[in-house]
Amino acid sequence: MAQRILNVSEAYDGYRAACEASPLNAAARQGHHYKPFFLSNDDVRRLRREIARIDLLNGAEIIILHSSADNGFPHTRPKKVVCLPDSFVVNSTDSSLANTLRHEAMHIHQRVYPELWQQKCKDEGWTPVSIEDIPKRFRDKCRINPDTMKTPFWAWDSYHVPLPMFSSEKPSSLGDVNIEWFDMRTGALFHQPPPSFTRKYGSPSQPEHPYEIYAVLYADMGIASHSELYYVLTTPL
Repeated sequence: MAQRILNVSEAYDGYRAACEASPLNAAARQGHHYKPFFLSNDDVRRLRREIARIDLLNGAEIIILHSSADNGFPHTRPKKVVCLPDSFVVNSTDSSLANTLRHEAMHIHQRVYPELWQQKCKDEGWTPVSIEDIPKRFRDKCRINPDTMKTPFWAWDSYHVPLPMFSSEKPSSLGDVNIEWFDMRTGALFHQPPPSFTRKYGSPSQPEHPYEIYAVLYADMGIASHSELYYVLTTPL
């Protein structure tokens, strides 16, 4: 059952195929086992308890993956699938597990209501950027994120595009990434975000994409229901 769900997701997004076709992304995932796995009965009960508290996850499929899958990073797949490596569930405190489930619930909501999220990003100062507007030499070094791969590039303040670029030609993990800032006016890369970004967001833990920035923000706020999320999405910060 779980593998069938993953197969359907792959038919929609081609995530695993895209990773295999990218030399750097394939290298960073070498030795990963992207396959369904299992939890103990106690951890299943704990996970179900936390899921039941998050209205945004109603109707979502939860897939437990091998601990090595995507470096143990939780993520989502189409159309409403949350993928959790078993080690993450086992090693997380209840509060950490709940926060991550809320975070992934935001990504599910982004998949289901893309127009609402895109408008929110635009209202907050972001502009979608065509893939072709990012030089191929930079695109090829970017880590593929299943949560953002449908609209991977956004510019802050019209010109500044955060790029999650592998830090070497032979990355050993998905964590071997630096966020570089591509200036669309000059074609230059900068290691630091523009001052206007820092004034608005400070130093967010996941600055690579507005979807990640707001998933972190809203999960930390404890948002778990559709009504709460709709309010913050339609209210300026």
